[in-house]
Order: sequence, then C-alpha cells, then structure tokens
Amino acid sequence: MSNAKPTMETYIEMSPRVFEENLTRVDALVGGLVERYARRGLRDLRFVASGSSYNSCVAARPFAERVLGVRVDVFTPSRYLDELERLDVTASDAFEVFVSQSGCSTNIIEAVCAARSRGHETVALTGNVEADLRDEVDAIFEYGVGNETVGFVTMGVLTLMEFIALFSLATAEALGAIDGDGRSAWMGRLSEVPDMHREMQRRAHALMDADREVFLTPGHAFMCGAGAAYGIALEGALKWQETLKAPAIALEPEEYIHGPNMQLTPRSTAFFLDPCLAPGRTHEIYRATRAVTDHAYLLACYGIEDGDANAICLERDVEPEVAPFVLLPAVQVFAGRAMRELGCEPCHPLFDRFEQVVSCKTADYEEICKEKLAQAGFAE
Repeated sequence: MSNAKPTMETYIEMSPRVFEENLTRVDALVGGLVERYARRGLRDLRFVASGSSYNSCVAARPFAERVLGVRVDVFTPSRYLDELERLDVTASDAFEVFVSQSGCSTNIIEAVCAARSRGHETVALTGNVEADLRDEVDAIFEYGVGNETVGFVTMGVLTLMEFIALFSLATAEALGAIDGDGRSAWMGRLSEVPDMHREMQRRAHALMDADREVFLTPGHAFMCGAGAAYGIALEGALKWQETLKAPAIALEPEEYIHGPNMQLTPRSTAFFLDPCLAPGRTHEIYRATRAVTDHAYLLACYGIEDGDANAICLERDVEPEVAPFVLLPAVQVFAGRAMRELGCEPCHPLFDRFEQVVSCKTADYEEICKEKLAQAGFAE
C-alpha cells in the first residue's frame, strides 16, 4: 500500500480518461435515471445540490435545456427548503434530482426528507451509493466519478456535468425531443472534450509558469463568466477560496461592471471565462480590466488575432453549451497547483473550533473518507 495520496492535480489529470470511459457506457450509466424520468414524459427538471455539485449542475444546465427543450432549475438545499411550499403550487410537476458526491451532505439529506414528507419522488445522484443518503431516497444512482479521495471535489465536477449531458441526450431521444442524428452530433462534440481538456490543462500550467509571482501571491479574485460559463466561474471562485484561503467572487461580466469593478487596482486579479464562439462583450470587458491591471486573464475556446500572453484561447469551434467542459480544468489547475506549491491545504489551526460547533457532513464522513483511501490503495 502506497503512502503517496492522490491530490487535486491527480484527479485533474485523470478526468479526461474517466470522461472517455463514461462515453463508452452511456446506457449503463444513465439508463436508470432516464427510465425514472421518462415515465411521465418530458417535464421540467429541478436539481438540488450544494457546493461543487451545485456549480456542476449550473454549468450543465444550458446543455440540458437546449437538448431537452424543458426548463431546468438548480436550487441550493436552503433555497429549496425555503420555497418548497410554493414550488408545490407553481411547479409541482418538475422531476427532482438531489445531488451529493459524498452522499453525506446534511443539507441534501434534510432537503430529501422534506421532499419525501410532502409525497415527492426522491431520486439522488452520488459518488458513493453506500453513504447515508441511500437510506432516505426512492432511488440512487452513481454518476460516474468513481472513487475520488480528495476533499476538494475535482473529477466529480466534470463527471457530474457529463452525466447530466448524457442523461439529457438519452432522454431527449427516447422521448422524441431529438432524433438519432441529433444525438450523434452532440455525442461527437462531447467526444472532442477530453483532448481539449488536456490542452487546457497544458496551457493553464504554462500560464502559471509565466506569471508565477501572481499565482503564488493569491489575493481577492474576480471570476467572471457569462451564460454557460457562469457555473465554471462559480466553481473557480469556490476552489480559489477552498484551496488558497483567499476571497473570490463569481459574477456575470455585466454584473461585474455594475459596481464590483470599482474595486480594481493594479494589484487586482480577475479571470474571464467566455463560452462564446467568437470574441464579444466578455472579451471587451476583459480588455477594459487589462487597462487597469496586468493580472487579468481570459479563458476561451475561440481564437483572437492579437498575441495576448494573458489569454488562453484554444482556437477551436466549440458550442457554448460544451464550452464549460473545456474551461473547467484551467480554474482547477490554478487552484490545485498553487495550493500545492504554497503548502496551504490545511486551514487555520483554530478552524477546528468551527467544526466542533457546526458540520456540513454526517457523523461517519471521516470514516468513509478513510475507507475510500484504503479502497484506492493508499495508507492513511
């Protein structure tokens, strides 16, 4: 048994391979959820999730809506509990999916119990079907992440997005929202993701090499993403805070320029994630930010004419709904690598006091984490 535990970077590197493997087993992966959803035909979807799982659902939402042609909502558990009574009046027919990678999130379990008490069908997606969540739901499905053993959800973000996309395609064809050719076209686009993911990883590392002082002096950061990229901006901000212990805020670019941009100084750090097919408003706002600070960065799939050392542009034609899959690894690399090089994974020594008062996981979470490490062949 090895003592070399996997890190966040381990799972970033593994993600494209797991993505490829999941593409070869679509029916086995999503068939159970497709069957559950299809019983009553096309209807709105409602995901209830927290943290990185929430961000994944937000990132995959545009894909699901475009393919299925239905409304897709994403709720945090707190918002879901606050609005549950009203939802039963205004949107009672929505198909609900509760998501927790660990299966130990207390807020998700609370939301499930509330839904069940009101007679809802309770269906869950998780990375651990043996966790406590399984005892509270009507059906539970593993979404293809496998045994991810780091506390900073990494591979789980990409695989949850992939699961939602594959579920949407399979369901849409089964219920006649798209035909076989349409599904094949989208599958072709998804099959290109792993290579672009690897390229984005390489380019992100190169950018960090070039601007090492910036990334190793993390301060407050803006993560700006429009449309389909907003979920990745949310995830980028979350990871910046979790790993580097520095504040970050996720904003749509237009909201960023309506007040938050007034904080800009030459020391500010800002990232702009653009899902569009060509430069537009997000690129323009990025350039405006560069006029104030050299620490502004653009991540996009399209190409740009001027040689910009602060831009990672893959020069690929990528549908906006697929772009989040490609943009994700950059924000993960920035956070995971900087955390390792700075040695800042541990929280402040006094943080234990917080967790003695409030925890977001079930009591057996730590034991489950140890079991996952052992199953993966790593000693505690």
